[in-house]
Amino acid sequence: MRLRGLGATEVVDYHDPKWSAKVRGGFDAALIIATGTADAALPLVRDDGRLCSVTSDAPPEERGITSWNLYVEPNAAQLGQLAEQVAAGALKLAPEPLPLSEGPAAFARVVTGQAGGKKIALICA
Repeated sequence: MRLRGLGATEVVDYHDPKWSAKVRGGFDAALIIATGTADAALPLVRDDGRLCSVTSDAPPEERGITSWNLYVEPNAAQLGQLAEQVAAGALKLAPEPLPLSEGPAAFARVVTGQAGGKKIALICA
C-alpha cells in the first residue's frame, strides 16, 4: 500500500461510511482534504484543538475547537520564487519523464491513487 510505504502506521479509507469509528481520536488538529469528511472528523479532535478544511466544509466550532476553511489564491510572485529556487538547485524535483505513448497508463495510476504528487504533461512539437 502506497501510504504504508510513505511511513503511515494506520491507514483508514474515508470512503467507508464508518471510517471515523476506526480512528482513536484525541488529535490536536485535523486537516480535511476529502469532501464530506469534516463533520465526521470533528469528534476526533480534542477540546480546544484545530480543524482546517481545504474542501470548504468546515463544521461550526464546538468544544473550543477552532474550525475554518482554507482558501488559496494563485500568486505569480511566489511561483516565480519557486521557479528561481528550482533553477538554482535549491528545490529538488523528482520528475518521472515518460514517452507520450505511456500517458494513458500514467493517468490510470494517478486516478487510482498509485502515483503521488502533481502531474504535468509537456508535449513538444
